[in-house]
Amino acid sequence: MANGPDSDSINELELGGSSSSSSSSSSSSYISRISRSKTKLTTTIKEQFALRLAADPNFLSKSITEVILAAGTQFTAEYSRRGTGNMIPQIDFVIAGILTAIAGKYYSMWRVAPTFINTKAEGANANSSTTDEGDVNISIPTNAFQTDKSYSLAQRGMAFILPIPSLFKAGFIASAIGYGLTQILISLRSLLVPSYEAATASMNILHACLYTGGFMAFVSNIRYQLLQGIVEPIVVENLFRKFPIVKAAVIFAVRLANGLLGSSLAIAGMKMFGLQKLK
Repeated sequence: MANGPDSDSINELELGGSSSSSSSSSSSSYISRISRSKTKLTTTIKEQFALRLAADPNFLSKSITEVILAAGTQFTAEYSRRGTGNMIPQIDFVIAGILTAIAGKYYSMWRVAPTFINTKAEGANANSSTTDEGDVNISIPTNAFQTDKSYSLAQRGMAFILPIPSLFKAGFIASAIGYGLTQILISLRSLLVPSYEAATASMNILHACLYTGGFMAFVSNIRYQLLQGIVEPIVVENLFRKFPIVKAAVIFAVRLANGLLGSSLAIAGMKMFGLQKLK
């Protein structure tokens, strides 16, 4: 007995519907995974921020100050080293340096800031190191100079070593974004304005990324460990505890000096390794 005239069409529609349903299911699953990842990331950042705020009630104000100073000190360092006449011709290096400084300096501050975990409900207190994924290693402090409890010399030494991979990765990414975006803008400008000729030679972005990653992993790591582990909590806090306004002003000045030092060292290193050249 012959099939109905529309049986093949019906089968094709059923197959097509099944394929569309499968495709839709895959898309929904992919979107769901992205949504869960974003939720997990947001939760992790909030948890990590809470740990740092518990260790330092002024962490939020210091964070805002650090971002502002990162941009300001980098611009000042660029201006002082290049001079008025070279700021515009070398604007590509200036913009890239500022973008990289904001991302790099704040992450350096964040990564080695002291943390505090209150686990009294579980019968113990733990101030500890946390990874980027939010896992906790209770044997290693996030800052080598934390004084909340007794740490061995090996544990404090590991507090310098543990952040190196994540700081290197952050520096690499920050540099890639900063210098990559600047290179794109220069290329667009050259395309739209053919008569324009940049005063700077094209930079090897990979080398710049490697340099910035190494700089953050070692130089920034040490600077922020000392700043947040000794200078602010021990020196400034003990000297100016009874004078909150003075203490805030001193912290601002210390972070300003730290930012200028970091920017000057970064620029000097770039030039020393031949990463910033004029034509």
